Amino acid sequence: MLFILLNWLYIFITTFLTGFGILYLVEKKFGYRVKHIHSYLVAGLIVATTYAQWVSCFYRVNWEANGIFLLISLVIFILCRKTILERLMSAWKGTSVAKKVGIGLLILVIAYFTSRGSYLVDTNLYHAQSIRWIEEYGVVKGLANLQSRAAYNSSMFCLSALYSMKYILGQSMHAVQGFMALILGVFCMDLGALWKRKKVVLSDFARIGAIYYLTLLHKELMSPSSDFAVMIILFYIVISWLDLLEEKNASTVPYSLLCVVGVYTVTLKLTAGLILILMIKPVIMLCRQKKGKEIVTYLCMGILVIAPYLIRNVLICGWLLYPFSALDLFDVDWKVPTMKVDADSFQIKSWGKGIHDYDLYHSTPDKWIPGWFSTVLSSTEKLLLLGDAVALVLFGIAFLYKIYQQWVQKKNPNWDVVLVQGTIVASFLFWLLSAPLTRYGYTYILLLILLVFGEIYINLWGKMPWKKPVILTVVIALFFCWKGAVLTKAIWGARSTPAYIKQTDYDSNEGEGRVKEHEINGITFYYRVSGYHPLPGGDIQFTMRGDSIKDGFKFADYNELNVFGEYLD
Repeated sequence: MLFILLNWLYIFITTFLTGFGILYLVEKKFGYRVKHIHSYLVAGLIVATTYAQWVSCFYRVNWEANGIFLLISLVIFILCRKTILERLMSAWKGTSVAKKVGIGLLILVIAYFTSRGSYLVDTNLYHAQSIRWIEEYGVVKGLANLQSRAAYNSSMFCLSALYSMKYILGQSMHAVQGFMALILGVFCMDLGALWKRKKVVLSDFARIGAIYYLTLLHKELMSPSSDFAVMIILFYIVISWLDLLEEKNASTVPYSLLCVVGVYTVTLKLTAGLILILMIKPVIMLCRQKKGKEIVTYLCMGILVIAPYLIRNVLICGWLLYPFSALDLFDVDWKVPTMKVDADSFQIKSWGKGIHDYDLYHSTPDKWIPGWFSTVLSSTEKLLLLGDAVALVLFGIAFLYKIYQQWVQKKNPNWDVVLVQGTIVASFLFWLLSAPLTRYGYTYILLLILLVFGEIYINLWGKMPWKKPVILTVVIALFFCWKGAVLTKAIWGARSTPAYIKQTDYDSNEGEGRVKEHEINGITFYYRVSGYHPLPGGDIQFTMRGDSIKDGFKFADYNELNVFGEYLD
């Protein structure tokens, strides 16, 4: 836990300074000043992630990369130290004592759960080893032929490698997820303004959803999972967007910057791409105002963010987007065979839908949804999905009514809110019909029901005789009591875990009887192993492209009999 706090301090310093550097340039160029510390931190996370990805394309992401990144941070501080210190001091003075105490408690609670718990299954399957490859080699051509899940390239692994600090703390830290959760948690503390404001706004409901989601993560918060990271950032985008609408912010800058954050979510997990539907608003604003220079600037920012992700895809597996074999652009010797790409795509979709019968794979949703609903979902998730079904119907009715208002009654409904809700609806449906594991789409599940019913609540509240949000305040208070009791029980239950100094290390499957070794060019490879320990581990259907691991791997049609002289159980 102590190591986590030190790690977070370093992450805070470097992300704040680099994020400030980028947003200060935007401020000077377009005259828009960012008001919140969390905006600098999120911008800095994007800078750090993009930087780590670019470095990985040429070299390992280790102490050398950190040295350069720290130097960049220090240069920004030296050049802008007066402004930086003024804004930090202003933020400190502008924060109430109660909120400062709340932030302190939140830091301790999230650090506690980031230090201990259990690992997501996928962390042991490929997250941990993907991070170690980046730490020690950067990107390796054809790595997906050795470790097939390495093709699930996520920029989260590069960010985790940048801040692992193994060379200082003696083990690879995996605390970035907790830091992201902390940013979102502090951001959601603005929910406390509800009673003082004497007015319910839609972002209140989005914050409630984000808080609920964060409480679900406590057991697996230490897993460096792309699934969790992308959900956190999606919540951040939607809440920030709603805040801007509620402030009636007419500037193109913040909406455009949030769209760049949306591009960042694609590098975390490709399936988050529909969040970019939100681009409709800033694109229309920029075109109407004929701000060509701004359009070019944001376009370049987006390209700079996504380019290393796409380059890494091609280098790791030979495909621009994986597993999407229809986009076949590159003819390289390390390319994963099309058959394996399609098989992987099938497995992801069928697993998410709870399908174990091949005949059901190409069936219509009415054939597989009942089985998925009854076998894959928990009771709480079933209730949420039923609420989402109602919300979809209500959204459709409301959408048609607003079209009627626009074209028949000649009124101007709030299309900005419809855009946000529609983006969530599209994202939800895409998640549901592709690979509907709940951890892939919890943000959509929660926001759909909260934003639709939240708007209904706000419209009804406006017609009520009282002006204070009594009902919602009572519900929120009960919610916090419930979740507070759950987390307190979890804290007490994990108190004996020896993680108050060091973070719980990655699981190790060294020494397990099922792990087999085989040697190529004097290098020992491990079969049936994919955790952080040992390296290199993975499949046997590969051959080396050269004499060194750095040369990469290409596909070879080997089986257990070829390699070990026998078929293994």
